[in-house]
Amino acid sequence: MVESVTFFSEGNKIAGHLYLPPTTPAKAVVLCHGFAGIKEILLPAYAQAFANNGYAALVFDYRGFGESEGERGRFVPLEQVADIRNAMTYLQTRPEVRRDAIGLWGTSFGGANAIHAAAYDERVRALVVQITFASGERMVLGGQDEAGKAKVRATIQKVWEREVTTNKKMLLAPDQILTDDDSKAFYGGMMQKHETLRTKIPLVTLKHIIEYIPEDAVPALCVPISIIGAEDDIVCPVSESKALFAAANEPKELHIIPHARHFTVYEGTSFTLSSGYAIAWMNKHLS
Repeated sequence: MVESVTFFSEGNKIAGHLYLPPTTPAKAVVLCHGFAGIKEILLPAYAQAFANNGYAALVFDYRGFGESEGERGRFVPLEQVADIRNAMTYLQTRPEVRRDAIGLWGTSFGGANAIHAAAYDERVRALVVQITFASGERMVLGGQDEAGKAKVRATIQKVWEREVTTNKKMLLAPDQILTDDDSKAFYGGMMQKHETLRTKIPLVTLKHIIEYIPEDAVPALCVPISIIGAEDDIVCPVSESKALFAAANEPKELHIIPHARHFTVYEGTSFTLSSGYAIAWMNKHLS
């Protein structure tokens, strides 16, 4: 059963879908989607897989995106972390959920958010992150020479100053911020199918991403973490998953899905593997 739900996060009404298993009260998982994502894409198959295995699974739109309230396109990672923690609190109010058995699953940027939420919130009992990153700075500036990095930083600084002094923002579509070929193809196609995915995002968001360093938060985790990478990922290279694993405390595990790219993880055999790894980890550690 899937129920449309709402809850509040710092004054913003958040829209979500709650997947419920046949038998309750049940263990629960909050699913955290990626950059500018919405609850209707990529995550439903994972939520249904969790529900089929006895979990209550909540997917939701971060504030400012999809059907949730909030300033359109405002992308501040720690505000999204607050939304995740408030999603957990909402689940604790549901009679179908065991309030002491909640885990987090995050994909792509949502994996970085899930790491930070788990570092702050002792209610998280188990954590799975897939195709995510260890350093936002490497995501934005990696692969560029020093002149290129300086140019990007100067552009961000100029846009930031303009926003601060005039309240005018430079807004870009998701496929203008994520400029690798896989992301441009994915977002370009999905924006044609989902009107709410066309939300424009301030360019100054890049400043927040550069400053977002999940590998610094991982050592603070006191929760079992499973990390899933994709061998041929050009969005969040597999080296990022390996860096997170190296920084994490035990218990931990690392899976690399062979021949998978960032957006093919959600399909076919790669989906079967990634969802299977996640469910097995939750079964083992979410008691």
